[in-house]
Amino acid sequence: MNELMAARSLTTLPVVTLGGEAVAQVKDTVFDAAAGRVTGFTLSGRGLLSGPLKLSLPWAAVHSLGHDAVMIVDACALADTPVVVARREAQQGRVLHAKVLTDEGAEVGTVLDVVVEGGTSGRVVGFRIAAGKALVQGSRRRRHRVYVPRGETLAVSGRALVIPADATRYVADDLPSFAARVGAFHEEGRDHEEGREGTPP
Repeated sequence: MNELMAARSLTTLPVVTLGGEAVAQVKDTVFDAAAGRVTGFTLSGRGLLSGPLKLSLPWAAVHSLGHDAVMIVDACALADTPVVVARREAQQGRVLHAKVLTDEGAEVGTVLDVVVEGGTSGRVVGFRIAAGKALVQGSRRRRHRVYVPRGETLAVSGRALVIPADATRYVADDLPSFAARVGAFHEEGRDHEEGREGTPP
């Protein structure tokens, strides 16, 4: 698995061509909740006084996403913003502040950020949440912030995000340890699927 990054940390990352030219910087991450992936970025100009650009960056044109830059082949990769932001519900902000519920009906927290995989996948692998009492016991840790993986299917609206109850066993306090927890969560899911396929009817 590639390095994991919080979507909010991508804001202001430079967009750089493979030739070394910085053409813009990330303004917002565009996220398709149903597909569980980044679909692109809205952009602003480089520098403090630069405003939003009329062009955006579709995910298909991203050569690689790293901690220090978003790499593209050349400036021709940029597209009109309506092409990238095709639906209002594709905005990452629709997920932020949504309640997080398990598929068993327990409310476990509120979404603070979206965690994406770097490189070329653009996959959303989980969420940073303000954990509720059902997830983190004890009043002194009531406002604890943790990372929780998402399931293979993702149900989300502007008000609620539904994750598998099993995902709550794989929470992590920081992003580096979360990568291992996500791997373990998906491994258990694969084992479960293989076991179910091998069970006679």
